[in-house]
Amino acid sequence: MIAQLLFWTLAFTIFYSYLMYAILLWLYCKTIKKNKWANDNFDPNNLPEVTIVVAAHNEEAFINAKILNTQNLIYPAEKIKQIWVDDASTDNTLAILKTFPGITLITNLNRIGKALSINKAMTQVSSPITIFTDANTMLTPYSVIDLVKHFTNPNVGCVAGKKRILWQNSDILASKGEGIYWQYESFTKRMESCSGTTLSGTGELYAIRTHIFTPLTPNTILDDFEIAANIILKEYQVIFEDKAIASETGSLTTEDEIKRKVRIATGCFQVLARYPMLLNPFRNFDVAFKFYSHKITRWLIVPPSLLFLMPLLNIIIIFQSKPPRIFYVSLLLFITLYLFTTLGYLLRNKKCIPYFVTLPYYVMMMNISMIKGFLKYVSGQQGAIWEKANRKADI
Repeated sequence: MIAQLLFWTLAFTIFYSYLMYAILLWLYCKTIKKNKWANDNFDPNNLPEVTIVVAAHNEEAFINAKILNTQNLIYPAEKIKQIWVDDASTDNTLAILKTFPGITLITNLNRIGKALSINKAMTQVSSPITIFTDANTMLTPYSVIDLVKHFTNPNVGCVAGKKRILWQNSDILASKGEGIYWQYESFTKRMESCSGTTLSGTGELYAIRTHIFTPLTPNTILDDFEIAANIILKEYQVIFEDKAIASETGSLTTEDEIKRKVRIATGCFQVLARYPMLLNPFRNFDVAFKFYSHKITRWLIVPPSLLFLMPLLNIIIIFQSKPPRIFYVSLLLFITLYLFTTLGYLLRNKKCIPYFVTLPYYVMMMNISMIKGFLKYVSGQQGAIWEKANRKADI
């Protein structure tokens, strides 16, 4: 009886984390529409000055396109300032950046990581709004306007853009899986934003009020998550804007995607350890509820449940006397899931893999990466210096 109760508790947690939570927020937003602002105070003829900050390491393939993309944004040119930080690149990144006189260039002689690079850039920001973006992501023309319009609301401290993975059916499993995942994740962030606040920025594109920036600690792994956490603790909201889109290609190989996922997972546990007050419902119920529902369940409960706890409980129940027939069905489903996951692993870097193979493998890979990230965090193996994962656009 205890095994069955635990099995169904874990099953409900997985269902709630991946589906029910987003559905509940969607229903709430449809009914209440809490943050359906009209931005009545936004004046497109009186736009604020903004500074775009980019920390780069070995991005020679993207510099020209990124700066051209920024110059072509629909925003008054005299109100956009660019600050680039070259973090000791070993390719031609620095040489290319020096050919653009219209940008502010900060050069690190030795690698110090993204967090400290951002800190150095922020000392030179004088505009009321700072926008962070990556060198390899291209922004939609109106993205800056779509971000800054939300700052007419004094409660908004951060606005996250939408990450879009450029993928095709002919791409390898990693690109397709990442693209589908971010469509789902963007929907969840939009629902969180509609119902109060979402929990983090999107590293490829997010904007903040400059004066509420808190310098990052040197070993910070996820700058976007930590900056957003500090902003939430200052009782500002983090809003998601799905019209401000930052596009990039997917990972070149599944191994590159796994490396990226493990690093992100390690950073997630770092933020959790640094900001346990985000889990306090008496401090902010909205944030705590979403943190438990969106983060804690996916970080700490779903991975071990899906990978080994539920299959093990299922087997134990089957060997009990007269188990309900549903457990034979669930065991068959687990066997099918693991078969498709194994098939996905064998075909992980092949092209044109069908969805019924792509999705099971990608979901299981994410959960395995979360466990690896946890182990890396508790063992202190992950440093703040990022090792770039290769993407399709790099070839």
